[in-house]
Amino acid sequence: MLIPRFSLSQTSTHLSISIRCPYVKFSSGKDENGVEVDLLSGNDFYFACKPYYLHLYLPGRVIDKDQLDYRYDLETSSFCFTYAKENPNEHFENLDMLTRLLHQDEKKKKNNGIKTNQIEEIDVQTNADEDEDDDEPLWNQMRQMEINDQVKEEPVISSSIYYGFNQQYKEVFSSFDSEYLLIFDNPSPDTLSMSSIRLSRLEKENEDFNLEHFLADKDEFDDEKTILDYSIDLDDELTDEDRDDLKNLKYKQFLIDDPIPIYLGLIDLLYAFVYDQRITQGDPCCESPWNIQKVSSTLSWFETFTDLPSVLIASARRTLTYPLIRSMKLVKKCFEDVQKIFLQDKRMILKCLLKMRRLFLDEEHRYLLNTLYLNDYCLWIQTDCQKKWLESLADAMKHWIKDEFNENLLEFDLNEKEVQWKVNLCEQNDTDDDDDE
Repeated sequence: MLIPRFSLSQTSTHLSISIRCPYVKFSSGKDENGVEVDLLSGNDFYFACKPYYLHLYLPGRVIDKDQLDYRYDLETSSFCFTYAKENPNEHFENLDMLTRLLHQDEKKKKNNGIKTNQIEEIDVQTNADEDEDDDEPLWNQMRQMEINDQVKEEPVISSSIYYGFNQQYKEVFSSFDSEYLLIFDNPSPDTLSMSSIRLSRLEKENEDFNLEHFLADKDEFDDEKTILDYSIDLDDELTDEDRDDLKNLKYKQFLIDDPIPIYLGLIDLLYAFVYDQRITQGDPCCESPWNIQKVSSTLSWFETFTDLPSVLIASARRTLTYPLIRSMKLVKKCFEDVQKIFLQDKRMILKCLLKMRRLFLDEEHRYLLNTLYLNDYCLWIQTDCQKKWLESLADAMKHWIKDEFNENLLEFDLNEKEVQWKVNLCEQNDTDDDDDE
């Protein structure tokens, strides 16, 4: 059975479910395959029509009809079912979080008396703990972490190194040949510890930083209006391609002890995405997968961040080191873009992640990044990601960039290197003049 493409919409009093079934055949106004619809408990929606089957967990209760009533649109090949809300004027949340609608969350299972396994019970408790901290802004938590835990002792090294979303993958590259590692800056993902990753990344960036390239862009690009004035498309409506990706996304339960690194990793991913969006003017090219991966420390080094300044500084350092356009003005514009996205509906973040996922999907080796990060991030946005954390994180970025961010934090010694470069250039010009005489 196939899961059809579907969408949900609502008014103040009704919920509409549209299901696209292009291969259903009708004869003499009668459905040969048979349409079966059931609505259990007011929020469990079942639909079956060969070769399609759909089971949705609705975010609110609706009133069941006494008899099957639907409309079939021949132009769009879609069934449309409309139900009255049990509580008029109730707003149903997350109607575009399609993967979540296909899988019932564990809180609802527990409330309905459905037995859950041990891991799921722990996950429910984790969510409950997060709800208790509703009054504690993320910014305060992160500032406290930055003050008290700047130097963290690394846990006892185990026999395996973990990486990926929520540090849940290990030994992924042991079964691949060495060619798969060529696209990553991390030379040994299966053996390099977190502290070693940070030191190795900084060392490699210092080695690869090109002062002349940076100064050339500083003189020429900083007046470039086309890229700096470009407005990132903030349309958060899901496309049919997005809906197909979401309904086919594999569902899983996450056991997350510390959500802060996941939110910080989201900054790193979105920053790399909006950088590519700006330089390509919203039209990704064949170099876009390379741009996104190279600018992101998460995707190139598998690094995990525990404080806000570290992830922002890492994004800025890599922007000034690797891609074609290296400008501090562009860095700040991309920071502003990430803040704006965080303040939008979560659909906007989901669309950005889905676009990145599709860019890597057709890449020979980068498809592994979908498995390690993007698939799980797309699922996490729909299930565990909290809007209050995103808003607080956007506010944290705004304050830190305004009050604390400067070139000296990048540790490239830009002013000193620029002065020395000019001195060497003058000496070179004097030598050339003497030779001419």
